[in-house]
Amino acid sequence: MTVTPSNLLTQWARLLIGGLAQAGVRDVVLSPGSRSTPFAWAALRHPGLRCHSILDERSAAFFAVGQGRIADRPSLLVCTSGSAGAHYLPALVEAAEAGVPVVALTADRPFELHDCSAPQTVDQTRLFGGHARFVELGLPDARHEALSALLRRAGQAVHASAYPSPGPVHLNAPARKPLEPTGAATPEASHLEQLVTHLLDRGATVPHPPRALPAPRGLAPILEACRSARRGLIVCGPLPPGAPQLHAVTDLAEATGFPLLCEAASQLRLRPGSPAARFDAFDLLLQSDRFRAAAVPDVVLQLGAPPSSDGYDRYVSEHAGARRYVVAARGWPDPQSSATGLLLAEPGEAAAELARTLGALPRHLIEERAAWSAALERANAVAWEHVDAELAAAAGLEEGSAIRALCGSLPAGGLLAVGNSLPIRELDTFVRAGTADVLVLSQRGANGIDGLVSGAAGAALASGRPTALLVGDLGFLHDLSGLWAARRVDRPLVLVVLDNDGGRIFEQLPLASLPEAARYMDAWLIPHGLDLTHAGRLFDIPTHRAEDEATLRATLARAFDTRGCSLVVVGVPRQGAARLRKRLKERLDHALAPLAASL
Repeated sequence: MTVTPSNLLTQWARLLIGGLAQAGVRDVVLSPGSRSTPFAWAALRHPGLRCHSILDERSAAFFAVGQGRIADRPSLLVCTSGSAGAHYLPALVEAAEAGVPVVALTADRPFELHDCSAPQTVDQTRLFGGHARFVELGLPDARHEALSALLRRAGQAVHASAYPSPGPVHLNAPARKPLEPTGAATPEASHLEQLVTHLLDRGATVPHPPRALPAPRGLAPILEACRSARRGLIVCGPLPPGAPQLHAVTDLAEATGFPLLCEAASQLRLRPGSPAARFDAFDLLLQSDRFRAAAVPDVVLQLGAPPSSDGYDRYVSEHAGARRYVVAARGWPDPQSSATGLLLAEPGEAAAELARTLGALPRHLIEERAAWSAALERANAVAWEHVDAELAAAAGLEEGSAIRALCGSLPAGGLLAVGNSLPIRELDTFVRAGTADVLVLSQRGANGIDGLVSGAAGAALASGRPTALLVGDLGFLHDLSGLWAARRVDRPLVLVVLDNDGGRIFEQLPLASLPEAARYMDAWLIPHGLDLTHAGRLFDIPTHRAEDEATLRATLARAFDTRGCSLVVVGVPRQGAARLRKRLKERLDHALAPLAASL
């Protein structure tokens, strides 16, 4: 009869966690629970791992995704059995859609406790469906071949989180009691401990993925379009901070003479010196029916995901006759289903190769492109004149002036995390190119408003940079438990909440114009009527409220000069965003009439 070593679970967990660390994991995000005890214990005792304890598994998962987004390596999530792991789902959906590496380890009950009303026992097989690659580790096994396979599985999990398509990996780990760490009190236990030590000394196998270069067959038609088009555009939506050779995108814009349309989350717009200033009012301009109809391109080169701008979506749909090429590192970012071609490559590397091989252009094309670019620049200047005039005429603090104040206060080299819904769109609407030397993080995978505070906290800790989060009040309320994680950040983390008492983006959607909409809009707006500063005080976070620009700027300056998390609640008019957008659209439609005629 084979004797099971008493320390089998302890050494099994030690080997698994050690293998994950050897394969590249540096951060472990723990949530409390009993069944996960052996894995948490092994992580806490590992000298090469940083452990972060976060109460709420949903917040913990977004924290880990925030770390992975900025560090470009997976953090390890560890939770107990039952419903605990189910709280990871929203963040793992975001990770899957955005291509962020993360490894989730869910402890589980052994098979004999399933389907018999044992507590905290659910079917955790493929708990996250198609959103995560699933690995069932099985019960601990002391055989040499099983232990070697566990070490291999650890290396495979980290590798699979990054290649060929980055995203989440789910490890399910059943465990029998006793769960507490057990020493080597018998010869069998001593032998097992020595064997695990030997395997860890040998090390996990760490594969090195190939470097994917742009395929010449995919580049050729794009290169031909760059050589022949009269009216081209280069368009950049959200791109990750670590995307290689992004500087080459500006080189390609200069080489082709094509205007560069970049949203803030592209990493190319906010930094000083960016030529994206040529067409940085695109979001407002493309809201104009008159401008969209007149500014007819013959080639559009989209790098990465499509921009968040609704106007851009309509622009593409209304000019389906233009050749449109999409270059993206992963996925199929063509929601209009009309792209002429799709090249799977890093956008920066493709841009570098296109700029290198473009060659000299005929004089007539240079002149035609210069005229096209100049016309867009004139429209761009008109748009900014009207934006500046509207903000200057405002009686109090508007969302646009609040966002400008934030961008003007950001420390150089910092991070700006931007919430979905209104904040990311208003950043593009009101902030010019070259305004802030920062990296921009956005949750544009699944585009949700959940987990924003937690994700910003994870990114702040992973990067070591001063960080700001620009978030709406509903996004903030959606992640109140994220304040638990945010209060543990030991560098400036400034949470700027635009408090307009609800989800005001719905006032800008067609729904709001329906005859009976006023009777039912609260179901979408969710006006909360709360004093959000109480949330910061609950978590012992320095909290401020600002309702004028001078106070806001002074408050932000102090917050960025303070280690740790600060909460700044910015009071803005409830319907201010909708009213301002409406006025700008009306003014621009009129002002753009002569320019549109010249296009």
